Amino acid sequence: MSKTNETEKGKRKYSVPAVEIAFRILTLLSRKKFSQSNLTEIANALELQPTTCYRVLQQLREHSVVHYNKRSKQYSLGPYLVVLGERAKENSLDITIILPYLEELSERTGLTSVLVNRIGKTRTTIVAKSEGGDFGVNVSVGRHFSIVDGAYGKCLLAYMEEEASNELLQEVKEQRPLSDQEIDQLKADFPVIRDYGYATNFGESINGIFGVAAPIFNMDDNVDMTINLFGMTAQYDEHELIPKGELLKDAADRISAKIKGQENNLFV
Repeated sequence: MSKTNETEKGKRKYSVPAVEIAFRILTLLSRKKFSQSNLTEIANALELQPTTCYRVLQQLREHSVVHYNKRSKQYSLGPYLVVLGERAKENSLDITIILPYLEELSERTGLTSVLVNRIGKTRTTIVAKSEGGDFGVNVSVGRHFSIVDGAYGKCLLAYMEEEASNELLQEVKEQRPLSDQEIDQLKADFPVIRDYGYATNFGESINGIFGVAAPIFNMDDNVDMTINLFGMTAQYDEHELIPKGELLKDAADRISAKIKGQENNLFV
């Protein structure tokens, strides 16, 4: 076998269509805009054949993962997902470790702190949060973002291999308007982010909102999660994000060490 064929085989992706469709349906229903949708709306949004979409929805209904309202003929997320979510939270060592840090960060800064996780190749989602008491902003667990959005996106991209980040940026460019100038600016930020250990976004993604993000390294020294602080730009000047970034970096370093089993002390 040639080296090229071996490489292609190593990169080959395996998928089960029904599982992929089910995940896409659940992800769609988790979005506020589609939280209650009929068959036609779901099939059109996901570009699925209605018959295929219906069959998968019926299977999800049987397991109470999806709920069907006979009066409105709309589907929504089902009650068993609550059980699965609670079990996932209980059994996720990473989230158990990180939650006390989020709470402490919010207490110390008055800002909203969140844990963002990469899902798939080009998306991220908020998986945990701690609301700030003073200058925090409201965020929703489960909300999805593009990987090029916000300080969290910058942070995830900055710690990827250059080839992987370049490929990903080109893929995102095909999905949404993203100019070469914007891509070049993102790339220029990566070495700065790695040097400081955190990324910032001052109203660039959402007007009036700033974000600070620091990377969490897993056992393989890869970055799939970031911890973040959100607040309103009216409350701070941009240079005032520096101490927030340093505080966040310190917490992220401690979390990473705990995940790797190198430290036993909580950030409290």
